Amino acid sequence: MPLLIDIRKLRIINTLMKRGTENVTRSLSSLADVDADVEITSLSFVEPSDIAAEIGTDEIYSASIDLREPPYGVFLLTFPPETAVEIATLMTGSPVEDGFNRLQKSALQEMCNILTSGFIDGIANTLGTTIDMETPELQYSNGQVVAEETLSHVRTDALSIVLDSMIDVADEDAAFKIRVFLVPDPGSFVNLLDHLSVDEISDRTESAGSL
Repeated sequence: MPLLIDIRKLRIINTLMKRGTENVTRSLSSLADVDADVEITSLSFVEPSDIAAEIGTDEIYSASIDLREPPYGVFLLTFPPETAVEIATLMTGSPVEDGFNRLQKSALQEMCNILTSGFIDGIANTLGTTIDMETPELQYSNGQVVAEETLSHVRTDALSIVLDSMIDVADEDAAFKIRVFLVPDPGSFVNLLDHLSVDEISDRTESAGSL
């Protein structure tokens, strides 16, 4: 049975994803000393069974976590090799030559930590709660393998929120293409949305923005 969501709640989903990306901007500044703008280039919804096709078959970098609190489910972050080179170069101050060295690999992992925690914390702050999560582990693999390994336990009636974003680094000739796949537990997610109103989310957003 397909997941049914009140169309009026789609605005809440959009706000949650937007706040997640905005918090990534703050996290980059405070944790990595990187001044950047994060722009959402597209936001869409797909069934989990279609995520493999959505990701494609190219080799990609990815990091995923299981959410231990509502909305539960899986958070998956992916980016292409070109973005990995941009990140490693920016974070270490040295160009990538003949593959990543140990320091550059560590920088990639740290960036995944910052992006993941920044996004999830942004959603949690907007919901007025906390979301416990693991530390993401960076991987490099075929896109379909990533989808199969990460989402093999996801329920078929779940809904995947796919966000494409561009992180434009100020004063640097660098831009990161990042894709986010949020696949919440369907029952928990619908229950969460049913107990939220657009006005309530807006009030929390305004309060957070005034801090």
